[in-house]
Amino acid sequence: MNRIKSFLIVIILLGFPQMEAQEWSIHLNGNETYPIANDQLGQYPILWYSSTQGRGILVGGFGLGVSYSKTLNEKVNIKYQLNGQRSRFYDEPTIFTDFNGAPLGGIIGVNTNLNLSALVLSTLQLIPDRNINLGMGLGVRGVLFSRTDYGKAIVNGAEAALKLKNKSFAPVVALLPVELSWTPGRFSVAARGELSITKTSRLSPKNDRSFVVFAELGYIIVK
Repeated sequence: MNRIKSFLIVIILLGFPQMEAQEWSIHLNGNETYPIANDQLGQYPILWYSSTQGRGILVGGFGLGVSYSKTLNEKVNIKYQLNGQRSRFYDEPTIFTDFNGAPLGGIIGVNTNLNLSALVLSTLQLIPDRNINLGMGLGVRGVLFSRTDYGKAIVNGAEAALKLKNKSFAPVVALLPVELSWTPGRFSVAARGELSITKTSRLSPKNDRSFVVFAELGYIIVK
């Protein structure tokens, strides 16, 4: 854990202050979380419509970010990126009981996390004349807030919301990000995958991991 925190400090102190900046960009993303090594968890869509159980429109993960890119040579850039985002996935099923211990039924909850992540990517120009780049690097993600929503239930004759804070997640997770991007002019379009290389849960005996997929739209504000 201390090594992960030290890595985050190095990113912030050594990466971002280098002000020979070539490019500063802002980013808007949608994201989907795919849990790994725990079949009790499930993927929640970025955007979908469900007619079952009156759920209607499902809105998943989204976020904002800022990045700074520096050219090392004709083909290689270094990019530092800081993101804040909401992520969602289906949590493990839970059986709720009333005050007499009678089961109210098994419920699958929707977990919502508010995360902050920092990435360092080395990007290679795959097709220079078309501004298509491939990047890979390291990163860390911290969970600022987590809550699981199990819907509503009748408790003592009244309807109650079953929204519970979730403190089972590791507060900081190390990441391996891989990104494919296209930059036509000042705009950029990117697809990025972030694989957690440390456990995402501090309680589960399983080796919980996650793979988060991002679809990202960016705009260069300083060039």
